[in-house]
Amino acid sequence: AVLLLLTSILQILVMQWVGTANDDDDENNNNNRTTISLWLMGGIMVFWGIGDGVLNGPAAALYADSTPKGERTSYYNYLFICYLCASAAGPLVSIVLFQTLGDEWDLYYLRIIIYFGLGIMMVNSSFMMFFDDDKALAEEEEEEETSSNNDNNSSNAETEQEDCNDNNKEEDATFATTEIGQLTSNEEPDSNTVLSSTIKAEATTTTTEISSSSLLQTSRRRWIPYLLFFQGFIMSIGSGMTVKFFPLFFKDEVGMSPSQVQIIYVLVPFVMAICSTLCSRISGVFGRVQTILLFSTLGVSLLYSMVFCKSFLDVHPFLLVPIYVLRTAFMNASYPLQESILMDFVPKDERARWKSLEAVSSFGWCGSAALGGAISDKYDYTHTFLITAIIQSIGIGFLVFLLPLVPRKE
Repeated sequence: AVLLLLTSILQILVMQWVGTANDDDDENNNNNRTTISLWLMGGIMVFWGIGDGVLNGPAAALYADSTPKGERTSYYNYLFICYLCASAAGPLVSIVLFQTLGDEWDLYYLRIIIYFGLGIMMVNSSFMMFFDDDKALAEEEEEEETSSNNDNNSSNAETEQEDCNDNNKEEDATFATTEIGQLTSNEEPDSNTVLSSTIKAEATTTTTEISSSSLLQTSRRRWIPYLLFFQGFIMSIGSGMTVKFFPLFFKDEVGMSPSQVQIIYVLVPFVMAICSTLCSRISGVFGRVQTILLFSTLGVSLLYSMVFCKSFLDVHPFLLVPIYVLRTAFMNASYPLQESILMDFVPKDERARWKSLEAVSSFGWCGSAALGGAISDKYDYTHTFLITAIIQSIGIGFLVFLLPLVPRKE
């Protein structure tokens, strides 16, 4: 919290020199001052990244520790929707400010809006002061919370089973008395006794086979976090090449104003929230991995359509915008499912460690952003979109390895 608060203040102090010119200085001095201020901004963003790593690591693990196992998909969906609502509120505020100050791509207006956003970040940092590990669920409480619903649902069935068992006790006693009498009158065991022994032996063998199969399945499921991390890393590389450049794409190639671009980013979170809720509902029927595969494939397909139908979509922005919005929604709607799978198959004492590994994915995301910028400068945005679609197609392919490991029912 303190780190994010300080970085927000430092960014506000340095931002005033970015892109500003002093009439008393020559052009070279002004350019040098802008360059220095940009390097300072980069240094400040390093500390911002450290704070973000904490949010994606220990803080995310604390949230997982505070949610009962078996219900994490729902809780992560609530968290995701809250995040999306906040993501929509930012562009809405920007639209109001742009309409008030001037709907132009001018550094003066952009700087004021950034100041406003950093001020909100300072308020947000204060909420982190109230995070408390003592409020998290203990491992036993997680199991009790999870099993309570199952106990309530199965209580009636157990009562009926007990009644059935009571009714069968007399029959079992009668059968046992008859069987003992037969053994007493006959030295050799009868065919029923032999059959019973055979069934018991087969049951023992079957139990042993099931136990071995269960151990093998448990051993294989240890690979689930590794597969999720590797798949997420590939997807991050692909996303990083394009995500930062979509606003520039709408500005430079489609010719949209600042307010028009912000309207797109108001629509995206709401559509994403709908798709995320739909995704969680569908996963209850088809399975979590199966649903992730479906939505990711739809998202990449829409990105391919933006590449191969570029000339048509550039002159029909009313078609381009819905395709982009749906593409973004489909690609991100499965985030709650991915988080619930990860937290279900990672021990409690290792959750922070695995969440912190997302910083590695973020590093690949930033590195690919630099590569995407270079490709866009040399060619155009379409080439970057195509490479992203290909990389993400490879990443989706790794989800197939999770199909036999993650059960359909959470």
